[in-house]
Amino acid sequence: MNNWTADVQTLLGQSKVCFLATQGQNGPETSMAPYAIHNATILLHLSKLARHTTNIENSPAIGLMICTPEKSADSPLALPRLSLQGRVTPVSEKEFESAKSAYLKTIPDAEPLFSFADFSLFQLIPSAIHWVGGFGSARNIAVSDWRALFAENEGEMP
Repeated sequence: MNNWTADVQTLLGQSKVCFLATQGQNGPETSMAPYAIHNATILLHLSKLARHTTNIENSPAIGLMICTPEKSADSPLALPRLSLQGRVTPVSEKEFESAKSAYLKTIPDAEPLFSFADFSLFQLIPSAIHWVGGFGSARNIAVSDWRALFAENEGEMP
C-alpha cells in the first residue's frame, strides 16, 4: 500500500464531516455536512431547507474538503486534508437502499432523518482529488486510484 493511501484511510477513519463549497446566489458559500462513502462516491444526506441543497440543485459542481480534526498540539498548517471536486446528483432509486445502508453504517444517528420529507440522499462523484498530507506532502490522486482505494473494502469507507 502506498504511503498516501494509508494516510487517506486514516483521515477518513477520523473525520465524519466535510466542508462543502457551493455556488450561492451571491457567490461562493461554504457549509458543513456529515458524509459517508459508498462505491467511491461521497454520500451526503441533505435537507431541502439548507442553502447548500438549493445551491447544489442550481449548480451541481461543488468542492468538498475533509480535514483532520484539529488538536491543540497540532499546527493548523500541517493538518492532513483531502479536497475533492465533482458533480452532486441524487442517489438513484436502484442504488438507494445500499447507499442508505452505507450512510447509516457511518452516521447511525441519521436514521430518523430518512423519514423526513425534506431530506434526500445525494452523491458526489469525484472528478478531481487532491491530498495534502502535511508540510511538503501533496499530490493529485487519479480517479482510478481513488476507486481502487475503495475496491478493497467493497466500496465502503476503509
